[in-house]
Amino acid sequence: MSKTQVSKRQFSPTPFIDSISTSPSVEIEPSGSVDLKSIISKLSEEEKNELALILKYRRLVDYLATAQIYLKDNCLMTEPLKKEHIKPRLLGHFGTCPGISVVYIHCNRLIVKHNLDMFLVVGPGHGAPAVLANLHVSGELGEFYSQYNNSCEGVSRLIKDFSRDGGFPSHVNPQTPGCIHEGGELGYALAVSYGAVMDNPDLIVTCIVGDGEAETGPTATAWHSHKYIDPVDSGAVIPILNLNGFKISSVTIYGTMSDEDLIKIFNGYGYTARIVGHDVDHIDLDMSRAMEWAYQLIKKIQSAARSGKPIFKPHWPMIIMRIPKGLGTIKELHGKKVEGTYLSHQVPAKEPQTDEEEFKKLEQWLRSYKIEELIDLKTGAIHQELIDLCPKGRMRMGWNKHTNPEYHPLSLPNIKDFETKIDLSVRGTPKNQTSPTLQCGEYLSAVIEKNPGRFRIFSPDELESNKLNAVLKVTNRCYQWHEQMANRGGYVIEMLSEHTMQGFMQGYALTGRYGLFPSYEAFLGIITTMVIQYAKFQKLCFTLKWKHDSPAITYIESSTLWRQEHNGFSHQILVF
Repeated sequence: MSKTQVSKRQFSPTPFIDSISTSPSVEIEPSGSVDLKSIISKLSEEEKNELALILKYRRLVDYLATAQIYLKDNCLMTEPLKKEHIKPRLLGHFGTCPGISVVYIHCNRLIVKHNLDMFLVVGPGHGAPAVLANLHVSGELGEFYSQYNNSCEGVSRLIKDFSRDGGFPSHVNPQTPGCIHEGGELGYALAVSYGAVMDNPDLIVTCIVGDGEAETGPTATAWHSHKYIDPVDSGAVIPILNLNGFKISSVTIYGTMSDEDLIKIFNGYGYTARIVGHDVDHIDLDMSRAMEWAYQLIKKIQSAARSGKPIFKPHWPMIIMRIPKGLGTIKELHGKKVEGTYLSHQVPAKEPQTDEEEFKKLEQWLRSYKIEELIDLKTGAIHQELIDLCPKGRMRMGWNKHTNPEYHPLSLPNIKDFETKIDLSVRGTPKNQTSPTLQCGEYLSAVIEKNPGRFRIFSPDELESNKLNAVLKVTNRCYQWHEQMANRGGYVIEMLSEHTMQGFMQGYALTGRYGLFPSYEAFLGIITTMVIQYAKFQKLCFTLKWKHDSPAITYIESSTLWRQEHNGFSHQILVF
């Protein structure tokens, strides 16, 4: 394979391009100014019926999420609720579940409408009840785990098993079909999503970022990830900020910001932001239009680049979803507002087995979903009109081919072709002595040439200092916000954020490709917890018969331990 084929286009070692368009990214409806009432008056009967079905779908999945948290018996509420029907230990976070389900159904809608290759990454912690509920309705859960099929026994088993040994935990984990990110590992969802779309030109990943999660340092940096996405070779991410305003016991930073300030900050990051949810009664109409807008903007950016007229510094879409915390839960308890406050974050009614007010309001809450209108209570079968809202077969997000790809090894060059033979018989320092990493750079150049689109180097600005720069003879640095680097492809990414580089690499590897991370010992400690968590993720994957093996991620650790040359141990000069 020639060097000109490596980045899927003409490779140029000279860092200059003069074919970049500086035209505006796209014309959009101004954020926050959409007149939903005017739009509603013009809807066709078919569109009104679809919105009514989507609302019924959300009632169903919100009920299933609530039931998973609370019930161990009487799972379809076919008889009056009794205290012995309630789980002895209540686990899970309901507050984020309604927002996750709004996004989930509208991802499904977009997939069906446009036949899209799409899956969802869920960042907010402990949102598994919502994800599992949606997977139950679309059927993947019962296909991966026959005990959770579409029947009374199947749905009851799911509800009973939630947060119990042998069942699912309260966070999204590898057992969850379609998962490439451990839910609750706050801060990394966005970087993982962007890593997944690299070299996957037809893939769109929708990523939900919780507004508590958005306060983390890794997420703050990961908002810049789109600047490393070349729209010719890679897909796109639709980031959705789940702005419900509260953490466990306090407000969130983003939740206290005005619409104007939110638009300014995300425009500054390089997004075209759109806010939905001001009229919560019509949030489905608002979200359906926003998702369609995001998809069309993505296609505009990609089409321009792929036709040879790329937009310089394209402002990719992102959605800010304002939604009350715990939408649909108990309105008030013990004289305090619950829905729309931090009190709905985890378990809104914490002591229903012993507190009469909580017990009564829990039953009212469960019955408010009118589950008898959504499921055949005799068989447990979900009404077909709700299942029909979901994609079919392998188009479903739990079955997306990128979330559990078949394993294919890299095509590797013969390492002996890159050896440097040292004449040890010569006294003193041999003249042909060389740097191991310098030779490694030559070897990696051959790896890149033999594996276009399947191998990337994720380096926190330490490629050349680690003497791996030989790879730049066959590929480019990929960065899109500099006129001399944009729209040139490239399999090297450098960014001074170890967290983001690790997130990119995890997303890239879990979707079937290979990554290399060169760094100094002093800095690798920054991502120690990420590496440990990823190892745990993989350990659990090994126990799942339906999970394929994932490609390896590789680290080059340099400037190790006590050598006091340029950096030394943790950049400290030791004086005794």
